[in-house]
Amino acid sequence: AALLLVPLRAASAQANLFPQGSVMGGVEARQYKFGDNFGVNHVRQVAFPIAAMVPIGQRFSVDVGTWYAITTVSRPGTSDESFSNLTDTQLRAAYVFGSDALVATVMVNLPTGAETTTLQKFNIASSASSNFLLFPVNSYGAGTSVTPGLSAATTAGDWNLGLAASARWSAEYHPFSDTANGANAVKYKPGIETRVRAGVDRLVGQGRFSLGVTFSTFSNDQLNGGSFGNGVYDPGNRFLVDASLATPVGGGTVNFYAWNYYRSTSSSSGTATSNAGGHEDVFTAGLSGAFPLGAKAAVEPVVEARFWSPVSGSGTLVGTGASLRYQASEHISLVPGVRVDVGTIKTPTTGSNSIFGWDLSALIRYGF
Repeated sequence: AALLLVPLRAASAQANLFPQGSVMGGVEARQYKFGDNFGVNHVRQVAFPIAAMVPIGQRFSVDVGTWYAITTVSRPGTSDESFSNLTDTQLRAAYVFGSDALVATVMVNLPTGAETTTLQKFNIASSASSNFLLFPVNSYGAGTSVTPGLSAATTAGDWNLGLAASARWSAEYHPFSDTANGANAVKYKPGIETRVRAGVDRLVGQGRFSLGVTFSTFSNDQLNGGSFGNGVYDPGNRFLVDASLATPVGGGTVNFYAWNYYRSTSSSSGTATSNAGGHEDVFTAGLSGAFPLGAKAAVEPVVEARFWSPVSGSGTLVGTGASLRYQASEHISLVPGVRVDVGTIKTPTTGSNSIFGWDLSALIRYGF
């Protein structure tokens, strides 16, 4: 969400990203419990999304979203630790040129979250920052940023082709309020992030095949002041490849999907960032569906497997779940859901540990 790119779509008669205005809210609770030797009993997060999408005229639209999240960490022999706060608010404006062939966006990250907090609370919040265990909220606050973006789509024979690019500029902020040299002594300046995405899709029989590639690169982050000293951090490049095939089955639709996320090795200099991170790879494949249960309801099952390959260790997670999409009225839709995950996580220090995860969610959307 920090680098929101407009979905790549072929030209169509619809000239607005949101043909209907809507507001959305709800709750999602997710927990992962680990084996006895892992050092953490469980991490749980309860998050409340708040979002609104408003079309203005035929070509201009605005959407805004934020979360309120409560993250709790349980460790052996200690009391549970929790951190709760509003996250940053993301405000995006989009303008569609022509017949949906070119879309320009500007996204502003408003620092309504906890960009400045204590080291203890930061450690609690960062326990949910994982590319392998996907919590609803993985960052509470990262200061002010602005992300302009541009995406274009066209057709070539049976294929739809799309290309999108964006760049995020972030302001300097104070991440900690309890450092040795006093509050706001530490300054953090994220580097500029540039993201490019290319995608294609086409009809295959009665279904549709889609393929996308995303590349992200960063200039150096800078950390200065306090007991951390001064340092420069290169986050490393990111690559994401995703593919899907959606096809009708019976009276519903089945979607086969897979994505692979790769983060290259980061580097650092200076005492502030002496522990640079290694590369990691996350591969996910799954099968989801949508099957009507009458005129107002549809069940949406999912089965998914995820494989994590960091520099050392590994992780495997297999999950299944379902949601129920119910159109309560012309304007109101409800989507309750449940999911269960089981797997293992292996680290050099703790060996192999079991994982058991669960997720409960309930969303409500009002269209106008």
